[in-house]
This record gives sequence, structure tokens and C-alpha cells, in this order.
Amino acid sequence: MGSLGEKNMKSRILTLFGSGETSPHMAKNYRFILDKLDYTLQDNFLLDTPFGFQENNQVLSKKIQDYFSNKINLNLKNLNLTSEESYQDNHKTLLSEADFIFSGPGSPTYASKIWLNNNLDKVLKEKLNNGVVMAFASAAALTLGKYVIPVYEIYKVGQNENLKDGLNVLDFLGKDTVIVPHFNNQEGGDHDTSHCFIGKKRFDKLINGLDVITIGIEEHTSLTFDLNNSTIDVKGLGNVHFISNDGEFCLKNGETIEIGQINDNYVPKKSSNEIKSESKESFNNSGTVELDINSLIEIRRIARESKMYQIADNIRDLLITKGIEIIDNDAETSWKKLD
Repeated sequence: MGSLGEKNMKSRILTLFGSGETSPHMAKNYRFILDKLDYTLQDNFLLDTPFGFQENNQVLSKKIQDYFSNKINLNLKNLNLTSEESYQDNHKTLLSEADFIFSGPGSPTYASKIWLNNNLDKVLKEKLNNGVVMAFASAAALTLGKYVIPVYEIYKVGQNENLKDGLNVLDFLGKDTVIVPHFNNQEGGDHDTSHCFIGKKRFDKLINGLDVITIGIEEHTSLTFDLNNSTIDVKGLGNVHFISNDGEFCLKNGETIEIGQINDNYVPKKSSNEIKSESKESFNNSGTVELDINSLIEIRRIARESKMYQIADNIRDLLITKGIEIIDNDAETSWKKLD
């Protein structure tokens, strides 16, 4: 799928976030996309369905709108599509005219059911084909594959659920997909919360027998499909894994491939013994240096004053990988542990 060659055609961009979609350090991921546009985004919407069932949905909407206004300089209008009962035909019209659409956290099955019932899968596919910038994160990202992981039902409720129908917006890849944000989550401590909290064992059971591409997006990482240029690129702190029955490959921060490579760029999976051996060698030969958080923040302050912004960003990103978020205020810089 190459460029359509139309000089004034709008960009066709879909970005998926593994997590951290409204964290200060992820603002540069949005700017990486938006700064390339040669036109102004005017009709920009927050598709709030994934968290529409929560009593504080308006509070969450306001937080997201404030983030985009303050960090990205982009004003989002809230669609207020919070339930099946709230749906109106006007929602289709607004989405079909949008320049930018954001949707984020919540319940993927709650959102996908409402969207599919009202044929919004077709609206989003057509919109992506005709020109739009879409940023879907966490729960919203899960909905865009052929299948959806019922995360809440499995992890929170303990139900023995199967995969649900997704919007299949990624059908341009030519193969069925399952999108897995929070791919490398480790919050469980003594139990596996990778693969969007349900763990690898339960995830493998869900996809057993299916011919699908698993797209595993690590936390604080974004994956961008540029359909005009037929490219896929990764930005952020982690990696993106493309896994099929034939094998797998991994894209790291800053790496780009052509969309056409996704079905033929697999490498054989390593055996468990090879992985264990490799991990052991890495552990035995690696050295570690512990630094005080406040010392790193001071180094970052000096770097910023010296206009060495890349170094300052690298320090922020390093602390994020250790679960520490930097908060820049007018007078001083503080830090807190990530939730």
C-alpha cells in the first residue's frame, strides 16, 4: 500500500499506545506525528466510550482534554458517547468529519460492543482510508484487532471468557490480529500480569488454534502505522512484538519497517533453553550502578539549562523505566512513583 500521490491528501495515521498515553514524557510521541503534518487539525474528538460506564467519566474526559490542550496544543471535543443509550446518528457524522480522534483507557469489551452495534467499525475504517490521525491507547487499542481480549472479565472477575469480536480496523495488514497493550506489565509481582494483565499462559490459551498476528506493545511505547507512506515505526521506552504461528520479530524505539514486511519478516522463535541461557549470560556479565534519584534530577536540570535537551529527555525516560515520573513545575522539579 503505497502513497496515493495526491498532493493535498490528508495523512492516514494510526498510532497505538501500550500505556502512558497521557504522561508528560509521551507528549513527544504525539508531536513526532503532528509536527509532520502540512495542514491544521481542526475537528478533533475524544471518543470516550471505553470509560463511559464509570461514574467519573466526565472527570476523566476533562483530564484527557486538559492534557492535549496543555501538552500537545490540541483542543479535543468530547463526543459523549458513554453508553448504548447515548448513541446518536450525529456521532457518525462527527467521526466521519474528524481530523484527529483519540480514545483511551477503560473496558475494551464495553467499547467494542457499543461501537460494533452502531457500525462505528465501518466509520473508523472508512475514515482511516480517507484521511485522519487516530491515537488509540490501552482499552481502545485492544478493540482495533480482529479479536478483543476480555481483560476485565478475566483479570478482574475471573470469568472463563473467550476472545470477543473486534473492529478489525487493522485488516490492512492482510491477516487477523490481536492487539496487546501493557505487553510487558510487571505489576503483579508474584504473578504474571504481562499480556495486558491476564498473563502469558491465559493469553496463549485464548489464541490457541488461531492464525493471528499478536501485536504486543510494551508500556510507555507507541506504534504508528502511516498508510500514506506504508510504514510502521516505534517510539518510546519499550519494544513492539509481532508474533504469529510462523515466528516473531521485534521493533525497537526509532526503528521503521514497511507495512508489507509484516507478513514475511518473521524469524524462528527461540527455544526456552536458549532464552534461559541468554538471560543468565546477560545477568552474569552485566554491571550495575545505583544513582540517587535527586542526583539524576539535578543532572537533568543542568542538561536543560545547557540546552542539552536530548540528555534531559533520556534521563526522564530512564526514570520512567524504573517507575519514577518527573513533574516539572515553575519553581522546581519533583518526582513521584508511577501508579
